[in-house]
Amino acid sequence: MKKILQYINKKVRNPIEIAIVTGSGLSSIKNILEDSIKIKYSEIPGYFQTTVKGHDGAFYFGKYKSKFILIAVGRFHFYEGLSIEQVGLPIKLFKKLGANKVILTNSAGCLQSNWSLGDVMVVNGHYDFTFMNSSQNPPLVNGSKYYSEKLIKKVLKINPDLRVGNYGWVLGPMYETKAEILNMKKHGVNSVGMSTVPEILMAHHIKMDILVLSLMSNYAIGLTDDDLNHQIVLNNSVKYNQNFQLLLLSILSEI
Repeated sequence: MKKILQYINKKVRNPIEIAIVTGSGLSSIKNILEDSIKIKYSEIPGYFQTTVKGHDGAFYFGKYKSKFILIAVGRFHFYEGLSIEQVGLPIKLFKKLGANKVILTNSAGCLQSNWSLGDVMVVNGHYDFTFMNSSQNPPLVNGSKYYSEKLIKKVLKINPDLRVGNYGWVLGPMYETKAEILNMKKHGVNSVGMSTVPEILMAHHIKMDILVLSLMSNYAIGLTDDDLNHQIVLNNSVKYNQNFQLLLLSILSEI
């Protein structure tokens, strides 16, 4: 961590206020930054590299409406061969660079047939369906210790029509089976994905204010007869990205 910080601090002088992690296909938000500085993960000594398409692997530092912001284009996943702590390392880095707030975004599978693709869900709870710690169905983890009620209230004031619900974390990289989706739906999962929860756990551990936004990029297996693969998720994320970006800009103006 020391070498990583030293390298970044040579290039970026301002402490950051807000950090954003972009999900698959949601990286265009980086273009809103003024006087942006790009640092590729590959040039940072001792830092990990992204291996998943749609996660380019770079930090963008810059200003938006007088706030100094860091946007991480490219996140890490447990299935890439990293430990849970390593997946959460960027969050620890954000804190050391000055951020007290982190906005985690993802493209997620929708378990609600009455929701539309392109809908945005404010996450206020999560389930760990990786079964790494237990073979039993997991409990719901929610509450202000993990999710900033203040940030959630501000977001819902900006757009009261946003969905609110629970995110289910699965290991990946394969997509879920119909049986797994039925089980998750029975336990109260509204969207599902292969990321985000390790970052939530790290942000909670180091006492950061957390806001999580899920873009409904596809329907989960079994809800439709449509094919599902990573390229479809990326295409849909790009398709619905404009409205998602407008929401993020409104949020950044208010928090």
